[in-house]
Amino acid sequence: MSELQPRPRALVAIVIYKCFSVGLLTCISIGLFLTSKKYDDLFAFAEEYMMTGKREIIKAGLEQVVSISTSKMQLGALVALIYALVNGIEAVGLWNQKAWATMLVVGIVGITIPIEVYEIIHKASIVKFVVFAINIAMFVYLLRHALEERNKRRGG
Repeated sequence: MSELQPRPRALVAIVIYKCFSVGLLTCISIGLFLTSKKYDDLFAFAEEYMMTGKREIIKAGLEQVVSISTSKMQLGALVALIYALVNGIEAVGLWNQKAWATMLVVGIVGITIPIEVYEIIHKASIVKFVVFAINIAMFVYLLRHALEERNKRRGG
């Protein structure tokens, strides 16, 4: 069994980012699932506990959420949960320095880059731009790393 090499800081940063994504996506999934089951209770909560000035803001936000059908919310919850699991698998594989994990991240990030470009062009925001920049940096770093490892195995 081969020994693991010391983990580069960039790899550690990517694993931390992936773990953060797992947590965030899991919270989103749980929130969507619970919201799909309890949206009447959310309105009651807004009516009872929010101050008058804030109530309208909360109510407007809740109306946006509730306007989505229950089945779409549950589908969104499932998709977020699956993506959280994939991110978790990527994080564990990267932490253990597995080549398949590097290629999995490169493949998934590579597939999403055109979608992210489209989103930035049509609905730009600071958060989208930051996530895009992180994903590009991650893609380039891991692709270079994978190519270097392949060249080492080939003896070149």
